[in-house]
Amino acid sequence: MRFGLKIFFLIAWVVFLLGSFRAPALAQTDRADRHRVPAEFMSYLGADWLERAERVEQEEPERVLDMMNLNPGDVVADVGCGSGYYARRMAQRVAPGGRVFCEDIQPEMLEIMRERVREEGLTNVEAILGTPTDPQLPAGEVDWIIIADVYHEMSDPEPMLAGIRRALVPTGRVALLEYRLEDGSGDQIKADHVMSVRQVVLEWQAAGFELEALHEFLPSQHLFFFRVAGGQRQDPILGDYDLFKALDAGLVEVEAWGADDQNVSLRIRRTGPDPILITSPVGMYFEASNEKRDMVARRDGWVILDEDNWHEWSIRTVGRQRERDSPTSNDELTIRLPSTAPAAESVLYQVQVGTYTVGNSPILYPPRTHVVEQAAVWIADADETYRDMESEIAGPRVPPPYATAFALVFVERAGIDVTTRRVWDERQTIFRGLRDQGLNIWYQLQTQ
Repeated sequence: MRFGLKIFFLIAWVVFLLGSFRAPALAQTDRADRHRVPAEFMSYLGADWLERAERVEQEEPERVLDMMNLNPGDVVADVGCGSGYYARRMAQRVAPGGRVFCEDIQPEMLEIMRERVREEGLTNVEAILGTPTDPQLPAGEVDWIIIADVYHEMSDPEPMLAGIRRALVPTGRVALLEYRLEDGSGDQIKADHVMSVRQVVLEWQAAGFELEALHEFLPSQHLFFFRVAGGQRQDPILGDYDLFKALDAGLVEVEAWGADDQNVSLRIRRTGPDPILITSPVGMYFEASNEKRDMVARRDGWVILDEDNWHEWSIRTVGRQRERDSPTSNDELTIRLPSTAPAAESVLYQVQVGTYTVGNSPILYPPRTHVVEQAAVWIADADETYRDMESEIAGPRVPPPYATAFALVFVERAGIDVTTRRVWDERQTIFRGLRDQGLNIWYQLQTQ
C-alpha cells in the first residue's frame, strides 16, 4: 500500500513539473476532422455584383466556355446560377436545340434571372428552384454542369454532389470554378470564399468524381473538369497525389531551396510518363542547415507535372526561428512533414481557414498577410515577445499591434492558451488604442 502511494505521488510530481514548463497546449484535433466550413451564400440583394463589368476581365467567362467546347443541342446546367451570368452565355452556345437549366435556391434570384433572359430574347433557359441538399435537376439528362464560385457556399455538399451525379449523362462533365487559396491571387476574396486544389479534389473524389483536368490560365481562379468515377468517358484522368505519398511511392523527385523570407523554391519532376497533380499541405516544413531559418508553408500548394523536365514550384512560407537569417537560393532545404512543428502547423491551418467569431457575432475576417502569419508562428511555436518581434512584423498594410492582435486570435483558435504566452505580458501595449471592434471584444473575453 505504501509503495503504491509513493508511485502515485511520484507520478503526480512529474506531471506537476511537466506542467510548469511554457509549452503550448495544443488542441487534440485529428487532421482528418479538419473539414472546411462552408461560407454563407450570397443573397439575391447582391445580384448586381454578379453582373459587374469587371467580371469579364477578372474571370474571362468566354474563355472558360471555350474550354468546355459546348455544341448546339447540348443540355447544360448552371448550378447556383444567381442572375444567370453563365447560363445566358451558355444558352447562346447550345442553340439551336440545346437547353439550359438555371438552378438556384433563392426564388428572388431566379426572378432576376428570368428578367435578364427576357431582355436578351433567350428562349432555351429553364429556371429550377433547388434546395440546399438537392439541385432538382432531371436525372441522366445533362451533358455539362457549371458551378461558378458557388461550391464553397454549399451548406450540405454531400447530397448536392450526389444530385449532380444523378443529373449527368454517362459521358457528362462538371466545370467547377473556385478562387485560389494558395498563391495569393485570390486573397482579395473573403477567406471562406476561396478554396485550394487539395480541398476540392479531396471532397469531390470522396463524392464519387474523378479529376479529368485542372486549368490554371485564369487570373485568380482554379478551373476543374470532373466526371463521374467509372463512367463512360475514355479521356485519361489527371492522377493526383499528396507530395509525401508521391515521394514514398517514387513518383516524383524534388529539391527545395531557399528563396527569401517569404518563399521557398522547389524543383520537382515526375518519374513516370503520365501527367500528375501534386498537392502539399499547409504547415509543410522545410529544414535548413548552416544555422539558417527553417521555413513553414503558409498555405496548401499544388503543381501539375505534365512534362518530363523539372518544374519550378514556389511555396509561400514563414520562418520558424526569428533570430536566424532566412535561407537564400544557395541553401538547400530538407522537406519534412507538417507534424515536425505541430504548433506552427496548427496555427497556420487556422490562418488558412481565415475566419473567426466572437460570441454571436457574424463571421469576421482578419487580414491574412505575411506579418500576421509570421507573428502567429513566432507566438505559438517560439513564444516570442512583442518587443522582440515588433520591428520584424511592421508590414505596409498592418501595423505591428494589429498584426500581433490578429495573430493572437489565430493562436487561440489553434487551441493554445494565449495567456500562457510571453507576449500576453505586453497585452496592454498591443491592444491599447486598437479600433477594430472584433479584436476589442475578443480581448475583453480573454481578460475576464
